[in-house]
Amino acid sequence: MKKYLYSGALALATILTLSACAKPKLDAKLSVNDVVQMSGSNLKLKDNQSLIEVSFKLENTSEDMEKDLKTSAKQFYLKDKDGKKVTASKLDKSDLPSLFKKNKDVKDATDDFGKVESDDYKSASLFFEVKNNQTYKLYFESKDEKTEGETVSTDLKGFDGNATTNVKKAVDAYFSAVLLGGESKDYSKFVSNDLDKSKGELSQYFSDHLQYSYEGTGNIKPTGDEVPKVFDWVQTANRERGHYTVDNIIVTKDKAEFNLDLSTISMKEADDAYVASHPNLTDELKNYLQGKGANADNVDQLTKQYYMETYLPNSIKEVNPSTPKTEGTNVFDGYSVELTKKDDKWAFPDKENYVGNWEHYPLFYAYTGQQGTLTSYR
Repeated sequence: MKKYLYSGALALATILTLSACAKPKLDAKLSVNDVVQMSGSNLKLKDNQSLIEVSFKLENTSEDMEKDLKTSAKQFYLKDKDGKKVTASKLDKSDLPSLFKKNKDVKDATDDFGKVESDDYKSASLFFEVKNNQTYKLYFESKDEKTEGETVSTDLKGFDGNATTNVKKAVDAYFSAVLLGGESKDYSKFVSNDLDKSKGELSQYFSDHLQYSYEGTGNIKPTGDEVPKVFDWVQTANRERGHYTVDNIIVTKDKAEFNLDLSTISMKEADDAYVASHPNLTDELKNYLQGKGANADNVDQLTKQYYMETYLPNSIKEVNPSTPKTEGTNVFDGYSVELTKKDDKWAFPDKENYVGNWEHYPLFYAYTGQQGTLTSYR
């Protein structure tokens, strides 16, 4: 009998000891609301890295009214599939490009978030520098005395390591196939806009502005089949001598934005430069007309022929590309191009997006040689 009493007492003691040593459960739930991905030259990221803004919610699920959760930025971190820990970035939000400063809830890496009371939650956002080819989970680690070291985690829902890269590929494809009149094997893979429709809108945009800019010029105004010929000269010049640089890409679940720096051909500058570099232009025209045997019946036709065969193509060919400006201001200074997600591809703005303001669409304005001809663009 003593043996059984001894055994029972020992078992009870063991249970009491284990109970005393067992750490209380961390009553918390972590969820990711959104992931915004960013890349930019000022971020000083390594190759194959992106800056992500993770918006999350931490819930205190305890029913104990006295069981508050201490929270700070240092308690939230990422882990990749290999278990490597990534702490919040120490980037100062004030140093980020203006395009990245949209979320006022972003916290600094050293911020104290305060306590989360029982049956309550706290929402916040933090920046992390991540590798594009990895997968991650978000963790919260308790620093409370009773649950210190205990964690809760959740998948990084919405993270796509190729997001910013794919936006850049969409931009390159759209610029090559539409704005520059070339070809792109990636267009159908990354861009949702109908290619023929986009090219048609750009061509019509060019034609409308060209006709407007030549109002009152009489017999030298390009018409009919001459218009696409002039457009081809402009696109060829932009393709061969212009440039564009994409920077500060920001990608959310269904939208993307980016900044642009570019130089394109201005037909107004081409005209001014050609006149300045040919001080004897009137004599050149007279010599041309005389050489063609001009008379009262064909002088207008020959003048236009000179304009289309010599003056206009050479002026476009000789002028240097420049930054698109309106009233001396860079059209793209502080301007971001916005894309929308459609069928897992990216849609660029089209005529339907600029109803009533189509003539001021900056990308078409810059790539049809019209820069400097408008008084406003927004």
